[in-house]
Amino acid sequence: MKKSKYDDIINTVWNETSLKNRMPLGQRAKIFLPFSALTGYEEELSKTLAEEIESMKERTGNIKY
Repeated sequence: MKKSKYDDIINTVWNETSLKNRMPLGQRAKIFLPFSALTGYEEELSKTLAEEIESMKERTGNIKY
């Protein structure tokens, strides 16, 4: 078998208690919530949505439901 520099982690036998004691997925997700990869995305999305709503009102004659 060919030796790889990752053999030490690929062939690791994991201890079952370390797998059972993992942080719940929802809790792990909270760690990354403050991170925003796309700065300004929310503002741009809101602007585009407002423009689209205005455009739809103009096309439909501002119909009220």
